[in-house]
Amino acid sequence: MTRPVLFLHGGSVGGWSWAEQLPAFDDRLALAPDLPGYLSRRDEPWGDFDAVTARVAAYIDAEAGEPVDVVGLSLGGITALHLAARHPQHVASVFVTGASVLPYRRSMRMMNRVALLLWYRRFYWAGMSRQFGLEGEEAERFVANCPPISRAKLTEQLREVYPGGVTRLEDIAAPLMAIAGEREMRYFHDSLEVIRAARPDATIGLAPGMHHAWNAEDPALFNRTLRSWLDEGAANSELLPLP
Repeated sequence: MTRPVLFLHGGSVGGWSWAEQLPAFDDRLALAPDLPGYLSRRDEPWGDFDAVTARVAAYIDAEAGEPVDVVGLSLGGITALHLAARHPQHVASVFVTGASVLPYRRSMRMMNRVALLLWYRRFYWAGMSRQFGLEGEEAERFVANCPPISRAKLTEQLREVYPGGVTRLEDIAAPLMAIAGEREMRYFHDSLEVIRAARPDATIGLAPGMHHAWNAEDPALFNRTLRSWLDEGAANSELLPLP
């Protein structure tokens, strides 16, 4: 019997961002919750990654009742790695893409500072909806529900992520696959180098031609890549090696 799969979303969206993946993996119990503090869970605190992953582990107990294959993008990738290190009994395997493990560079902090200044401005989220390829009612619904998390909780999150090293990667025992988009900023490729150094047995690769949120940019490629990992524990042959 196939294991449940848990999808963990990025930092400016919610569980809805896995809409192109959930139907493709309906042969499993596929779960895509909002993380604590986000959208349907806005009233919950963020706190820190220890607290968040403890709540994710409790969610796995309640919804799956067995270890799950964890898939994480960006913030979800950091959360997935921390979950695997802190709650190994809940995690059968880990698939992450665009996961930050290094200290944020000055340029990245400046970009986030601008985002925080605009966090409650409608035009900012209207622009984000176009980046996510949303149109019509979908775009209107997205903007109406934004921001997905409060500025204060996002600031808590960034305070822990900025220095890097949220998780001791050596503490992760589960099979691990880590990817970045080929066209992502070099920082994410460098993060893969750190993961590879800590876990030489990990499967590492680059998604050809892809940027950060490639589960939406090319859902078919993402789904093929994830299917190869979940079903065979192997890399999709389309992936590029990390130089």
